[in-house]
Amino acid sequence: MTSSFISYLSRNEKEAGRETFKSYVDNPDEDENDEEIKKRASSFFQNDLNPHLLPGEKTVTEADSVLCFVPFTEKKQGISGKLFITNFKLTFLTGDRSSYDQQNRRQRNKLIDDGDIPLTNIESIYQVVSGGKRKKLLPNTTVSTLTKYLEIHCKDFRTHVFGFKFTPKDQIKKITNAVIHYAFPSKSWLLYAYEYAKNLQPTGNGTVSNTPLYSNADDWERELNRCGCTKWNVCDVNRGYCVSQSMPERFVLPMNLMSYDELMKAASQFNENRLPAWCYTHTNGASLVRMAEMYAESELADYVGNLKTAIQLADVNKGYPVEMDLTKLCPSLKDVQASYERLKELIFIDSGKDFAVQDISWFSSLEGTKWLTCVSQCLKVACDAAKHLENHTVIIKEPDSRHYCCLISSLVQILLDRHFRTRLGFQSLIQREWVAMGYPFQREGCLVQDSSKSNTEYIPLFLLFLDCVWQLTQQYPSGFAFSETYLVTLWDSVHMGIFETFLFDCCHQRSRYHIDARWQQRLFLPSTWDWNVQFSDDDQSFFNNPLYVMKTNPDVNEALNKAKYLQSSLRSKIPTQELYSYELQNLEGSNLCIDGTKSLKGYRLTPLTGAACMKLWTQCYLRWQTPAQIIGGGNPSQYLQQCVMVEEILCLLHKIEALKKNSAKSANSLARTRSDLVFSMALDTPRTTELLANTYLSSSFPFSSVQRLSREEKSVFTPISLFLEHSTIDYDYSNDDD
Repeated sequence: MTSSFISYLSRNEKEAGRETFKSYVDNPDEDENDEEIKKRASSFFQNDLNPHLLPGEKTVTEADSVLCFVPFTEKKQGISGKLFITNFKLTFLTGDRSSYDQQNRRQRNKLIDDGDIPLTNIESIYQVVSGGKRKKLLPNTTVSTLTKYLEIHCKDFRTHVFGFKFTPKDQIKKITNAVIHYAFPSKSWLLYAYEYAKNLQPTGNGTVSNTPLYSNADDWERELNRCGCTKWNVCDVNRGYCVSQSMPERFVLPMNLMSYDELMKAASQFNENRLPAWCYTHTNGASLVRMAEMYAESELADYVGNLKTAIQLADVNKGYPVEMDLTKLCPSLKDVQASYERLKELIFIDSGKDFAVQDISWFSSLEGTKWLTCVSQCLKVACDAAKHLENHTVIIKEPDSRHYCCLISSLVQILLDRHFRTRLGFQSLIQREWVAMGYPFQREGCLVQDSSKSNTEYIPLFLLFLDCVWQLTQQYPSGFAFSETYLVTLWDSVHMGIFETFLFDCCHQRSRYHIDARWQQRLFLPSTWDWNVQFSDDDQSFFNNPLYVMKTNPDVNEALNKAKYLQSSLRSKIPTQELYSYELQNLEGSNLCIDGTKSLKGYRLTPLTGAACMKLWTQCYLRWQTPAQIIGGGNPSQYLQQCVMVEEILCLLHKIEALKKNSAKSANSLARTRSDLVFSMALDTPRTTELLANTYLSSSFPFSSVQRLSREEKSVFTPISLFLEHSTIDYDYSNDDD
């Protein structure tokens, strides 16, 4: 190994190597033979490097002596290893066993390792040749020049840089062309998901983890009944996708609408034959309807008029529907694309010098992207639609009703109905309004490169929706059952490329995939909503919002209310018991949340929608930018403190109940209330204790790993276990009754 090669190794690898050789020098053994030396070396370095392969996954090519650079080190620190290309992912493996220590990275995906990049997650590839010339590698191209550096920009805003200074030349060309070919397939059946599905079995009938898939009439009927909707019914006019291939076979139309022939004639007047479809019915009987753009006036206009009349009659108020043209109210798709490109330019940097220059004008540069303006506009339109819906039926329309109709209808329902602020409700909302109603995830996500279309730019409309939801969680911190970690993880799952939820453009395409004559068998893929496929219960605990648990857990809520009343009684002449009874009656009538909002089903969230009120979703966009991380702080620090607070309350309540029993035997048999938050997971997984003690906190937690630290450096980081140091929680839950 030459000295120039050592300079490319990371500081941690060199330190670990020095420790290994120092141990050998300090304890020399003259009789030690070559076999012993090799044995000692193999304990630190692994020679047989092979990637972990999923069912149907095959290695395409590999390259030796590749350098994987540490971000923001100006390509002066990195690790040497092998780079593999499979039909599913690009993966980097190193012989340094210490590099596989994942204790500093809290979230562990069962399907991919930290060094794996799913090919469907790759957004763009850049080649740097000798001399520093950098160019973007386009789909369906072949590279003949030698690559010095290969930059991979991912849809999760992470940048990977690989160097090939010591790699054989023939391997460099093979690996570069393989990345282009497999990252940008030209046909959908070339996606790895097809190979993966051949080895899987069906996961259920219509539901996954209790999330309805809206593949049958029962799911639609249950949602109608939940909304108390009596003027609409489920129809199968699109059975076999005979009316519209971009709509589901079953959807909801006004009751006693018109005959099948009349519906067919009316459908012919809408873009892609997409009939107006029901989205939601408010508690006042008014409904939210999505509608595609109509063609020019013709002799069949009467049928369209009858359809609109039926929608009006389905409103118990019988008022004339309010029509909202989303093409005029929302930013254009081109504006969203342009804003997204500017945001990427701001985020996709891996140089410390560039970061320092950018930091000087960060806020003005962020404002110049117009991304937060797009978020602000969408939230404002959704708030206006929700306000109209309190008095009239609202029809939202756009050319194909497959883009902004998905986004706005989802936001409106979140604003009006707290059911959609739970994980189950939120997942069912996405499944119904986005997946079932035909948002083109495959096309807009550029999973397949269609050479017949000139515009193949990525349209991040689903990201825009998740950003809007995140803004709501910031303004109503106790109003949502899920955390921002859940939203970021959901965004990452969109690009895994093996979940049927976000893999297709419509139900028709999905049905053709399920029964494909190419392999003469029925194929199945897992749903994103089956989170156990990706994460353990321990990792899923970070999806839950502790403030929501405090609001909805009866024991915790009652304890907090009693504490408030007791505190108020100290400042009042009203007797404590009388004050408590009076306030309890008022509480039952108003049902106030921690953030001061009513939690009644019909209450409408009224967020601030001005652009100045919008924040940058740092956990999603900046989690991989090391200089931007807050050591030991940020939102994750607040989150963990809130988790500790909930556990302390539950612990104290448990001890109070045990004291009431006034019996050790009864106390030992008393079960403690579970919060399903991170610290409660130690009840079932004792290994969590060790993980918490070795996991260090930054503002990018639990995604971005903190690099292995020296003893001096660890002092400035915060192990998660320290959050419990001064709490009343018994860390040894086996002695919880002491």
